[in-house]
Amino acid sequence: MPDKSDTTTGTISLVFGILGCFGVGACWGSLIAIITGYMAKGTAGEKNGRIGRILGWIMLCLPIIAVIVWIILVYVLWAGVWWPFGP
Repeated sequence: MPDKSDTTTGTISLVFGILGCFGVGACWGSLIAIITGYMAKGTAGEKNGRIGRILGWIMLCLPIIAVIVWIILVYVLWAGVWWPFGP
């Protein structure tokens, strides 16, 4: 059982979540933010851990969403060029 007065894991989660947003260790920083954010549940650092978890999940999902949007845009804009059956 974690110490109820411990704020360390929540602070670590928040710091790595913010660093992930600025591109400093985007992938591993986000993973650390998510893991330590879940570890901070039930402690005094729970609010910092929640914010760190949110930032971590956003920074993990944002590149995936960007690739999907890019593929859709390429398909829509160049569909006439790539589509073998004509416009």
